[in-house]
Amino acid sequence: MKFNLDDLYQIESGASYKKIYRFKNKNIGKVVVNFSYNHNDYLSFLEVNNFLSNINISVPKIFYSDHDKSIIIMEDFGDNRYDKLINSIDPKEILIDAVNSLIEIQNTQKPIVNNIIKQYDFSSFKIEIAEFVDFYLPKNNISDDMAEEFFDIWSNEFKNLNFKWDSFVHKDFELSNLIYLPKRNNHLKCGIIDFQNAFIGFSGWDVFSLLENPRIYFDDKYNDELLEYFFNKTDQNIPIREFLNQYYFLNTARQTRIIGRWINLDNKNNYNYSKYLNVTIKRLKKSLYNLQNKKLSKLYDTLIVE
Repeated sequence: MKFNLDDLYQIESGASYKKIYRFKNKNIGKVVVNFSYNHNDYLSFLEVNNFLSNINISVPKIFYSDHDKSIIIMEDFGDNRYDKLINSIDPKEILIDAVNSLIEIQNTQKPIVNNIIKQYDFSSFKIEIAEFVDFYLPKNNISDDMAEEFFDIWSNEFKNLNFKWDSFVHKDFELSNLIYLPKRNNHLKCGIIDFQNAFIGFSGWDVFSLLENPRIYFDDKYNDELLEYFFNKTDQNIPIREFLNQYYFLNTARQTRIIGRWINLDNKNNYNYSKYLNVTIKRLKKSLYNLQNKKLSKLYDTLIVE
């Protein structure tokens, strides 16, 4: 498909390196996504889109792809992002569609591990939580000695949990990557984008990405209800207490990583991502409370500076 750059304008893509362009003619209904910064992300997006397109959910149709330039032209879902809507309506109105979409994904055949969609493991886990050590500790003048204790505690607690890394994980199933599509029916009103970082891991991962947003603190009175609903509608094969323990453990680790990520992003581009720290720390503390892990709670009582 040929197009002229003069026919396009660039739209927001957040902290992502990819560039997204919309056609000035709204009737075209397509966007151009440039993955030239990383060809592997381009390949991953195509692979994951192919997998998700066979499930009864709303993902963008791909009309054209250029392997040499790492460019994709796909369906434009519009601007009604969940993060723009969440605090202006009863959040359950849109969250239920997102959770039902996740249920559809989890109740479909399991994804196959390959060179593009990889399986999560402890090595991946350690790399992620290391962002907290690399950026948060130095910023707050916390002794390097705490880093060793940090990794020791997380490692030991990780080994105590019997994780099954066998489910599709979008990874970035956040409000800003979900688009409200009012003309569609039921859960298909939830348009899902930005899935190039997908992997195979814990089945509830995308639920806490959705409900425990690190940027926006919205009314979470439905969180327990939606989490239990997801558990009951999917084949977990473990008691709910064990599922919740794994859920809050991994969510605590995720909020930990994101705290470091905000500081790292500030260092790189001076955008003031640190403005989200208060929300992320609030999410972290609530997750620790739900986890009820004495060693981790004591560790963070020492580390978190407010």
